[in-house]
Amino acid sequence: MTAAANAALYDINHRQVLRFNKQAMQVLEQLTANGEALTLRLINGQLIYHNKPLTPTLTTDRLINLFSQRDISYLKIDSGIYTEELLNLIQLLSQNQHNRTTVYNSEHIHFGQIEVRYRQSDSAQGELLGLADIAAVEADQINGIYQQVKNHQQMDITGVADIVNGFIQSFKKQGNALLALAPLRAIDEYTYTHSTNICLLNLAQAKALGIEGQLLNDIGIAAMLHDVGKMFISPTILTKTAALDEEEWHTMKQHPRLGAEYLLSVPNVPRLAVITAYEHHMRYDLAGYPEVQPSWTQHFCSYMTAISDTYDAMRTHRSYEEALDLNQIIQIMHNLAGNKLHPQLTYNFLTILRQLEGHAAD
Repeated sequence: MTAAANAALYDINHRQVLRFNKQAMQVLEQLTANGEALTLRLINGQLIYHNKPLTPTLTTDRLINLFSQRDISYLKIDSGIYTEELLNLIQLLSQNQHNRTTVYNSEHIHFGQIEVRYRQSDSAQGELLGLADIAAVEADQINGIYQQVKNHQQMDITGVADIVNGFIQSFKKQGNALLALAPLRAIDEYTYTHSTNICLLNLAQAKALGIEGQLLNDIGIAAMLHDVGKMFISPTILTKTAALDEEEWHTMKQHPRLGAEYLLSVPNVPRLAVITAYEHHMRYDLAGYPEVQPSWTQHFCSYMTAISDTYDAMRTHRSYEEALDLNQIIQIMHNLAGNKLHPQLTYNFLTILRQLEGHAAD
C-alpha cells in the first residue's frame, strides 16, 4: 500500500515505488515460502486473511476501499510471483477511480468476486473451467476483440491476457500438457475461433518443451493475435473459395505487416506478439512472406505458430475441403519438416499428437 501511495504521487517507475515494491516482494516470499498462496477475501466490509478478519488500520481500511472501488472481493497471490506482476498490482491500486485500467489476472495473481451463499451440495466449489468450457464461453469475447480491430479501434489487451491465463491455469489443473489438445478432438470446430485453436496448440507445444512463466503467457497472447492483420483485408478476399488472382494474393500477403504495425500501436502488447504477427508466414526456409534477407533469424514462437496453423488448417472441416484424419496429418507434417516447418519443433509436436492418439485408443 505504501508503494501504491507513492505511485499515485509520482510514477510507477519512481525509485521510491521500486524500493517499496522490492520490500513487498521480500515479505511475499516469506509468506508464501511453504508453497501456499496468500489469499485475501473481502466479505461484508471486512478483510479476511487465514480465515480471520485483519485488525482495522489505516492501511487495511484503504485497501478495503480500493478493493470496493474496483469490485474486487478476492485476491490470491501464488508463490513464485514475479517482480513485474507485483508492480502491475501496485499500479492498479495506485490509479484513481476515474482513470484506471481493467482488472485482469496474471500467472501468479488472481482476482475474483465472492458470492456468499449456502452450500447446497458436496460438489467442489470454484473449480476452474475446462479448456473446452473456456473456449466456448470466451468465443464471443474473442470475436468482440477482433471486431474492435476491424472497426479501427484500439484493442483491449487485457481481455486477451485473461483468456490466455484461463487456458494456462486449466493446463496446470489438468496436470498433463500432452493432453492439452484433447478438447480440439471433441468439440465442433465452430465452438473455437482459429485464433483460440492456435493459442491452445502453441501453449501445448510450449508446455511440452518445459516453458513456464511470463514467456508462456506471451506465447499464448502472441498466438491469439497472430492473424490480427487479416482484419485489414477485404472480406471478399478472405472468404473467397476460388484461387486468388495475382492482385488479391498480393493484398493478402500484406496482413503480417499490417498486423505487426497495428500491434505496435497497442499499449501493453508483448513484443513477442508483434514479432509473431510479422513472421508467422515466413516458413522455416524463408520462402514465405514477407520477404526478408537470408540471414534473418525467426523467433521460435513464429515457428510454433506455423506448425499450429498447419495442423489446424488440416484438421478443420471447411465447406470446400474435408478435414484429414490424424495419420494423414502426421505424414504430411513429417514431410513438411525442414522446409516449411521447423524440423525439431515439428517432431516435438508430432510426439504430442501420437501420445494423444495413444491416450484416446486406451
